[in-house]
Amino acid sequence: MMKNSRRVILMLGSLVLACTSTAQDKTINDGVFTQAQVDAGQVVYDASCKTCHDMRFYRDTLKSYDKQPVLWLWETMLGTMPADNPGSLMLEEYTDVIAYILSENGFPTGDTKLDPDNGMDEIHILSP
Repeated sequence: MMKNSRRVILMLGSLVLACTSTAQDKTINDGVFTQAQVDAGQVVYDASCKTCHDMRFYRDTLKSYDKQPVLWLWETMLGTMPADNPGSLMLEEYTDVIAYILSENGFPTGDTKLDPDNGMDEIHILSP
């Protein structure tokens, strides 16, 4: 009886570790934003970001956020941009700008909408 209990515990522990590992392995390379978000983000970027930041700035920013959750970048942008009026964009606009920046840095679109209320804390940035 004791051997069987240990086996079950070991199997359950392995299953939990496997599930945790899979959730943590989601990255911006997995199509985590849509083309519609990219298109909307370009409009916002051109109007609110482009005058101060070119894509090289964001390439370096993505490098500094390597392996960190996308949500952290989103929260930083929300709290600091635009520099003359932080937090002045709609929440969806910040999300769309991130989708545009990711797309411009070579990361693929997908069928899932990037959403700060739904899993952005589990999607990790990769250095371009």
